[in-house]
Amino acid sequence: MLKPRKHADPSLSVLNIAGLTIEVLQQNKIMTHDDLLASLTNQTSESVKEVYHYALSFLYLVGKLEYIPEIDALRIP
Repeated sequence: MLKPRKHADPSLSVLNIAGLTIEVLQQNKIMTHDDLLASLTNQTSESVKEVYHYALSFLYLVGKLEYIPEIDALRIP
């Protein structure tokens, strides 16, 4: 969800999920892809899975997220 719509849930927007992702990674430093998704699912709802990858892509493109392929983990550079 990049453009807001009448029936959109603001808590499940790409920007909100990106912000929550940064908060979780600031607390845990390095997290695996699955652990991060589970943490965000616990904080919001199962619907977060629909925008999770968009939020990660956004953070990666703006340079706020680093992917470690050896351990399939994410961290803030």
